[in-house]
Amino acid sequence: MLISALNSVIGVDNPLALASKRSVCVILIDGLGAHNLKGAGAHASFMNSMPSEPAMCWFPATTATSITSFATSSSPWSNGFLGYQVLDRSNSKQMNLLSGWSDFASGQEYQKLPTVAEQALSSNVLFHTIAPAAYERSGFTGATMRGGSFHGVNGIEDRFNRAKQLLSDTTSKVIYLYIPELDQIAHSQGCGSTAWLNQLEQVDSLVRVLSGNLAKTAGLVVTADHGVVDVPKESHIYLDEIVSGDHFEFVGGDTRALYLYLKDPSNVSKIRTLLEEKLGDTCYITTTEELTSAGYWQSLDPISMNVSPDLMVLAKKKVALYHRDFAKSKSMQMVGHHGSISSEELAIPLIKIGF
Repeated sequence: MLISALNSVIGVDNPLALASKRSVCVILIDGLGAHNLKGAGAHASFMNSMPSEPAMCWFPATTATSITSFATSSSPWSNGFLGYQVLDRSNSKQMNLLSGWSDFASGQEYQKLPTVAEQALSSNVLFHTIAPAAYERSGFTGATMRGGSFHGVNGIEDRFNRAKQLLSDTTSKVIYLYIPELDQIAHSQGCGSTAWLNQLEQVDSLVRVLSGNLAKTAGLVVTADHGVVDVPKESHIYLDEIVSGDHFEFVGGDTRALYLYLKDPSNVSKIRTLLEEKLGDTCYITTTEELTSAGYWQSLDPISMNVSPDLMVLAKKKVALYHRDFAKSKSMQMVGHHGSISSEELAIPLIKIGF
């Protein structure tokens, strides 16, 4: 989607068929899946009133994977961001690919593909990232949004105002406006909570105001990185109660898409059988090869193969998955979850305004 915005400004054909514009602002609302948006009804009256084309995020339905692919116009199997938490097999290092970077340079070193921001600069198009100030020198920004200008703006309304200012001048540009707050509230309180709905109302109002001030030479694209599913605590599943013994070198992924890395890969069949027997129809148990055959991934590049798990446990029903030897206590308090292959998690809005 971001590469289509750049190609719109350059004036060439693009995957989203965006008409040529002098400036394009892409608003990514973290966690606002298509089902979440439609389910909110009147709390997002403006965005729900706009035509939205069907779109899907990559698997797994998680921020690290989706935004990296969005920001580099590449697939997760080629950029190395195969999930949220993975194991680097080359040195047995556990990696949090979203927030676990030591500094800006570490993310930049891991993800070497050119970002859309860098591609914009090489095409003499300005690129602006507007996001909370804490992200400016993060490793994830180093991997995904290096190049261009970063505007560290903490308030949501202030971020929209900065986008409005940038759209008002006459230079050719792409603006990436990032809204993480809805996802944060969904994790802590759920996407059915009053706090989440109130936040959505504010965001919807700000999108409406920004679209109402668009010049004819500018366009907006509104999208998300994944959807969210609320899961009650009584629907938590603990793999440490199912698989006894010291079998796992690491359990990563997300709470609805656990990645299992075995100390002894020869035990894959035995552990898979046990999980299938105990989990029944609540989850899919699959491998990288099977997921690739099903079309969710394609042939993995070496960097992605290095972090691919031996087994994956993907939530089919409204359950959340943990192994308490590896899960952080804070994550076990979450209400909103994502990562798996349900339409609630993979389907995202694609709203084009001014094109």
